[in-house]
Amino acid sequence: MEKLARQVSVKQLVKFSLRERFTILTLRLLGGPARRLSRAMPSLREEILKSNLSISPESLLSITLFFVIISVGITGLGVYLLVTRGMLLSMVTFLAIPLTFLIGINAPKISQSSRSNALKEELPYVIGYITVLAGGGISPLVTMRRLSKIDLFPAAAREAKRILMDIDLRGLDPLSALDKAARSNPNKIFSEFISGYTGVLRTGGDVISYLETKLKDVFAYRTIKLKAAAETVGTFAEAYITATVVLGISFFVLFAVQNLIPGGGGSGSLDQVILFSAVFVPLISMAFIYLLHQIQGKEPFSYTKPYLFFLLAVPAIPAAIFIPLPLQVPFYVRLSVGLVISVLPAAITNFREARQRRAIEAKLPIFLRDISEIKKTGLAPEKSIEQLSGRSYGALTRFVRNISSQLSWGIPMTKVMANFTKSVTSWIAKIVAFLILEVVVVGGGSTKMFVSLADFTEKTAQTEHERRSMLRPYIFIPYIGAIMVVTTTAMMLFFLTTPISTGSTTFTAALNVRQATTTLLSGSIFQSWVMGLVAGKMGEGSLAGGFKHAGALVIISLATVYIASSVLGVPL
Repeated sequence: MEKLARQVSVKQLVKFSLRERFTILTLRLLGGPARRLSRAMPSLREEILKSNLSISPESLLSITLFFVIISVGITGLGVYLLVTRGMLLSMVTFLAIPLTFLIGINAPKISQSSRSNALKEELPYVIGYITVLAGGGISPLVTMRRLSKIDLFPAAAREAKRILMDIDLRGLDPLSALDKAARSNPNKIFSEFISGYTGVLRTGGDVISYLETKLKDVFAYRTIKLKAAAETVGTFAEAYITATVVLGISFFVLFAVQNLIPGGGGSGSLDQVILFSAVFVPLISMAFIYLLHQIQGKEPFSYTKPYLFFLLAVPAIPAAIFIPLPLQVPFYVRLSVGLVISVLPAAITNFREARQRRAIEAKLPIFLRDISEIKKTGLAPEKSIEQLSGRSYGALTRFVRNISSQLSWGIPMTKVMANFTKSVTSWIAKIVAFLILEVVVVGGGSTKMFVSLADFTEKTAQTEHERRSMLRPYIFIPYIGAIMVVTTTAMMLFFLTTPISTGSTTFTAALNVRQATTTLLSGSIFQSWVMGLVAGKMGEGSLAGGFKHAGALVIISLATVYIASSVLGVPL
């Protein structure tokens, strides 16, 4: 690569992309040190092969050294600011050099994690698809070619393209290419599956039996991982409550004590409350949402409509705050109205989509089993679907009738299933429709294949149901926490507005009561809104699922304020 970089002329350099030109430039400047460093790191090449990076070790190290040199300048600037101006914060720049180098040499491992996680969710469905093709007598080579063109499995399609590249460009036979893919894949389950698959093919064993057994093992393993993930979510939930609710209550109590003690801080500490509620809580919530996203299962496709509605409704927050009203409405009430309106359209949209997805996925196994039963009479799959159009399958009924109507009009099965996949938002339903089409095209729609497909779909639905059941209890934790925060805030305001007698001395808190009430209640209500978003991610595995919880928590918090106000006799 370094020799190539020296041979490339300026005229030829124009033909390369910006990334390629940058790589060639760094190789020209730092190729020698990068090559010597790569010799000291012999495992780096293998790590790159297991990642999604298309780069040589020398190129990666030359880019890393280039940014290390830049970080030296950043560190030098930090030293200058520390010496000349005494800026202690500039000491952070001292970490620039080691962090840059560590990120550079660990980039393959980071990419490996991304590649492995992308395959994790698709693997059961990919094995089911390969089982369908194997049952129709399709060879491994044709299986890889078909798999490489499937948009429903983006990660598996990329792996299939890697295998085909070894076959078509490097001249490897299909089994050798599969063996290489097994050795160079960071996902252990996928690697073991491919390795066993090639072993069965070489020995002439029962491929279908192996695939069905492996499919059961993958589902069992997935169930175990879901339980482990649920336990981890529980740990995160406890940590989140500690970081937000407990710390928030402690912070508000400290604020009250400061204002009860003469000269203890006064209303100046209100700025700290604003900083905690408006900055710290959202930041810590974003960190927890990111961590939860890494451990929870996720589909390769996301449904963006709820997020789009949320972005369109966000201006309701400043509008509710600043639009003048004929009545005197407290600031925290205005804020509450704006927060509820901002999530209402997104919550309704996501609720409808989620309910439809769950209802469709619950009826899919029953529908497939009915197809297999009617198929035993000798009818073609298309005719079997038409026979089932009069039965009730809940939310799936109208889709079955639409499919039946299109088939009766002579529309090809491929077009009919394409229309179905466009009309549903359930990834599992899209996969099932695709597998039904493959069963018809590849295997002629045998009864055994439809039974296997029904079993596969039922296991998938059971796994998803178990996942939701395990995560559902964690939804209530933010609710309890939000109520505790609002109630504690109201109690603090009661103590702040009640005169305290100590012997012959009576004093009240040294602060503006209206300002304190507005700041504390607004902060606690906004904190509840943010916690609702985290509740959705904890309990439903989706940030979009948190929109309804955010709105509900704001309403509950506002109701708690008025209940506490009535009980304590404090005008809030």
